Amino acid sequence: MAQAVTPAVQTSSPGLRVEVGEIDRKLGELWSASDAGKVRASLVNLVVYSEAPDAIAENTPLLAGLAADHAFRALLVQADPGAGKNDVEAWITAHCHMRGAGGMKEICSEQITFRLDGPAAERLPNIVFSHLDSDLPLCFWWQGQLHPQPAPQLWTRVDRLIVDSQSWVQPGPQFAILREIEALSGGHCAVCDLNWTRIFHLRYAIAQIFDNPAAREKLPRLESVEIRYLCGHRLTALELLGWIASRLGWHLEQDGKKQFFRRRDGGEAAFVLREEKEASAAVAAVEFRFPGAAASARRAESGDFYIVEFAHGSDVAVSQMLPAGREKISDILLSELGRVGRHPLFWPSIRAIEPLL
Repeated sequence: MAQAVTPAVQTSSPGLRVEVGEIDRKLGELWSASDAGKVRASLVNLVVYSEAPDAIAENTPLLAGLAADHAFRALLVQADPGAGKNDVEAWITAHCHMRGAGGMKEICSEQITFRLDGPAAERLPNIVFSHLDSDLPLCFWWQGQLHPQPAPQLWTRVDRLIVDSQSWVQPGPQFAILREIEALSGGHCAVCDLNWTRIFHLRYAIAQIFDNPAAREKLPRLESVEIRYLCGHRLTALELLGWIASRLGWHLEQDGKKQFFRRRDGGEAAFVLREEKEASAAVAAVEFRFPGAAASARRAESGDFYIVEFAHGSDVAVSQMLPAGREKISDILLSELGRVGRHPLFWPSIRAIEPLL
């Protein structure tokens, strides 16, 4: 008897256990047993790969929540390449949410879950490509550290690779692998770092400061930048610093133990990255110093907005509030899944701070 599709609940259970060769047939039975009020929908193939031992339990409720805002077929893969056995296990489930006028329809996204142990982990490309939903775009969220020898047969088919550099222990080598993957794809794969998405609204807020002609006039003589960030988010702060430096045409230099940026006019621009044990966001504040002026953008302690200010000499500071967005991983991921373009400023920003990684 086929198991009927039921509405999604926040559970860590991957659903009905099935044999790998029976996945398509069991999914068909799942939908044939469901009532007419449930509709299967998918806008994208989303692969989530992790080698964390709790990956299935952690990601299943996350995917259930995402399905409320973005329909997909999800392939959740938990791998243990170092396991002493060679085994593949699989489960299927559906995440259903009420949609439409009057909430009369349940829109459902499928999740196929795999556990790959030992040599079975090398079958990842075959597992993925055998269970995609038609020719929909393929987004691949690789959680944790990237493998040092990426498989070309996987990345040539991926449309969007999503990573989160915040978790990288050695970001320098990891960014090098990311570049290699992009090259292996022949430019087909768009690279998306959730850490970069995390500071999107802050970058926008900073740009708004310099819409003010008086502030924009000061930019070429910017003397220093101070970034205050939450403990554990140094790389988030560095990516923001890289964005500032790349946009202003700065180059990182070192004189003994002193590190600074060389401005376009030949002057020096100092920078300080200050870690805080408690902060309202990954990057809590950015302060700019100019001759006779100052500017700042800081996250409000309560509320999803930034307060940006520019003060010139003894004049009263000009301030405004701008939306900050949310920093939950689900909100950041949804922002990436909704994008169709690339991030053209990402790699120039990384190159600007590469020696600091």
